[in-house]
Amino acid sequence: MKEDIRRTDPLTGEKFFAFRVNQTFATPANRIKFHNKSASELRKGRAFLDKHVHKNHLICKQIYVEGKENIFDNMWLLGKGLRSDATNHQEPHQGIIRNCIYEYMLIPIENKTKIIKLKK
Repeated sequence: MKEDIRRTDPLTGEKFFAFRVNQTFATPANRIKFHNKSASELRKGRAFLDKHVHKNHLICKQIYVEGKENIFDNMWLLGKGLRSDATNHQEPHQGIIRNCIYEYMLIPIENKTKIIKLKK
């Protein structure tokens, strides 16, 4: 005979009888609301960095010209809004670890920065 499993919904705190062994929430709407809330909190926590990385990516996409040597003055890049401290990963280039913004690599050269597009 099947046992009645009494559980507590993590979102509302209400007691309910689970129909399945793996049922955690009283209703599907509670499950969706709970996971949307936790994902929203995670996005808010990352927003302070993600907004700058996203803006840097848009700037790189705008100024990068395929087949051209893409060397830009640091002050000009700063004026465009590019933040050299907001990158999302690093990759080696000629034996040196370089900062990257998605598919673009930033290579500092004296008071200029060379931007190259990484091969996928």
